[in-house]
Amino acid sequence: MRTFLFTTAGVGLLLLVAYDVYATVLHASARYGPIGERLDRLVWRTARSVAFRLSRIRRHKLLNAVGPVLLPLLLATYVFSLIMGFALVYYPHVPELFIYSQKHEGSAFMDAVYFSGISLTTAGYGDIVPRTSPMRALAVAESATGVALISLTITYLLSVYGALEKKRAVALSFYHQAGEGADAAGYIAHHFVEGRFYGLRDALRTATRDMQGLLESHVEHPVIHYFHPAEVYKSLPRMLFLLLESCAIIHTSLDRDEYAELRNYPEVRTLEANTRHVLSELVASLDLERRARPRDEERPADEKRWARRYRSNLRRLAEAGIKVRGDGAAGLAEYRERRKEWESKLQRLSNHLGYDWDEITGDTDPEYAADEEKEEPGATTLDEERPVGEPSRR
Repeated sequence: MRTFLFTTAGVGLLLLVAYDVYATVLHASARYGPIGERLDRLVWRTARSVAFRLSRIRRHKLLNAVGPVLLPLLLATYVFSLIMGFALVYYPHVPELFIYSQKHEGSAFMDAVYFSGISLTTAGYGDIVPRTSPMRALAVAESATGVALISLTITYLLSVYGALEKKRAVALSFYHQAGEGADAAGYIAHHFVEGRFYGLRDALRTATRDMQGLLESHVEHPVIHYFHPAEVYKSLPRMLFLLLESCAIIHTSLDRDEYAELRNYPEVRTLEANTRHVLSELVASLDLERRARPRDEERPADEKRWARRYRSNLRRLAEAGIKVRGDGAAGLAEYRERRKEWESKLQRLSNHLGYDWDEITGDTDPEYAADEEKEEPGATTLDEERPVGEPSRR
């Protein structure tokens, strides 16, 4: 009975690790294995609860250190779990089915853990060796498991950092086109030269493809969620905002007659639909909808903020020589409805990933979104249960 219980427990732990490695490393899914998912979320929430009690710069530095720690921490968890799983299988047979080079004096369980450890890591000191064929086969299987785990981990690390490099390259492209901040109107004006738009369709098409690639990276490697760039412009919420806001501007702020063709570009519709899909998938994968408090649909502060942003967009476009919409009230109403469609989801994502709403959008202070070193006037404390849409207290 004792042998059955320990063997069952050990095999169960080994199967759990095997499933987690399959779900996290081998299988492309937005939801990964139970060990990796719980570990990542626990570490992230702990670091995040501390970070939002710090200044802006220190907060980003702390959260920036979390992602690189998660990967070796997950590997260490796998190694520890495998060692303990095999040790539980060995334990009922120690010391009877093993040969010791010296007189046996220690705990049988610690001997099982020790033998499991040197077998998994292929150290093989030879001071404890299995006596029977089943134990020898199990030791060989454990050594092969250790080699396979290390190989898979190296491959996983390379793919994760390759995806992160691609993400930084895409963010840098948006950063320069948007005036080194959250200026979506500037992103559009960047392609307006001598009274005409040049390359805007290609830019929108490229942006759609880039966002599809970034979504697949986050689906295949969910740990990327927790690689927090200290530079806000490299963050996924900033990129999503720039694209969604650009689509809103094209539909609501440009002169309807002068730029009717631009407003009807299929690239605009495709980019908007694709970006909203990416946002929804990320929010769903992080389970942010279920854990968020319901918010009031009508908020005077939001109405004022949207009106201020709309007027700012019109002014920015006019300064670039772009004809803007004349019926301001109708344009603002349409702009307001478009912001409502995606803003709450983006706020949840931004807050969860450790960013203030203003530093993502610059709705209140454009300089705060453009200046990475600018400190907020006062410290801010946020948590998962803060109502979505509530601005930071500054």
